[in-house]
Amino acid sequence: MVRQNSSLEIMEENTSPVVGAADIGGTNTRVGLVHADGTLIKVRSFKTPVSGSPEDIPKIIARTLREINEEKTPLAGIGVSVAGPVDAISGTIVHPPNLPFETVPITVPLAEETGQCVILQNDCRAAVLGEVLAGGARGYSNVVYVTISTGIGGGVFTGGRVLTGRGGNAAEIGHFPVDNTYSFPCTCSHYGHWEGYASGNGIPTFYREWCRVHDYPCSQSGKAEEILHCHPDDRIKKDFRTALAKINGRGFSAVIVAYDPECIILDGTVIRNHPTLLDEALDYTDHYLKLPEFRISPLNGYAPLIGAAMTVLHPEMS
Repeated sequence: MVRQNSSLEIMEENTSPVVGAADIGGTNTRVGLVHADGTLIKVRSFKTPVSGSPEDIPKIIARTLREINEEKTPLAGIGVSVAGPVDAISGTIVHPPNLPFETVPITVPLAEETGQCVILQNDCRAAVLGEVLAGGARGYSNVVYVTISTGIGGGVFTGGRVLTGRGGNAAEIGHFPVDNTYSFPCTCSHYGHWEGYASGNGIPTFYREWCRVHDYPCSQSGKAEEILHCHPDDRIKKDFRTALAKINGRGFSAVIVAYDPECIILDGTVIRNHPTLLDEALDYTDHYLKLPEFRISPLNGYAPLIGAAMTVLHPEMS
């Protein structure tokens, strides 16, 4: 695991092309060098700059790439993944939910700083390509990547390429409607969305509202981890886990009928730390279509970073 503000050296000996990559999150940004086979060479993690101007982000990424590329290895390009909507044509992050900026230009300033070709991709769209080429979805032709973390996001690989949509934002599965009983707002300000209930940010809100509706005491500190850790004798928490399982089951049901995948790759801190959430959700997942294989990502959270590099090397697939 890469520690904050630290460097991780993973592999040195490999003669395949090397790509620069960055994964910009609302809390942390990872910058790395990646071999063409998906092997990580070096990775550095730092707090995403949010107190200055949006132009600081590409500048710090460029500086970090220069620092970790001590051997001055020629790069095949730079791939950048980011949580949130992108404008693929202008290479700009648009209305990022976890950053205090309206827009963040990436491709043009980063290209000017490095002299490299830069490609910007939504993190989940990048991640599904990383899983197909270097992760848990190798050998599959129809794959959906689902991350359940601070938010909920998805990426779809079908027909030999990543599904992008008109502007690079297809498969925003976190905003699938899954409920009209509680109908409280998602972070996007609309109502009943999967992310608003079952993400790391959404679970505490859902739990408080669920307790209020059922007239249960709610003394939690507001952290999903505490809510999800359920003692066998805690009837309230067990009942809430059932309510959450129904929401997740509706989300998975929608993913399956929308994309008919062979394989769903699951990632994100919520699902990695609480894998039993999957088993609970499958009890409430529709069987209208045959269930796909479900797998936890083997890439330890690096799928978006690796996928960003794969986007540079395989533009025909992205």
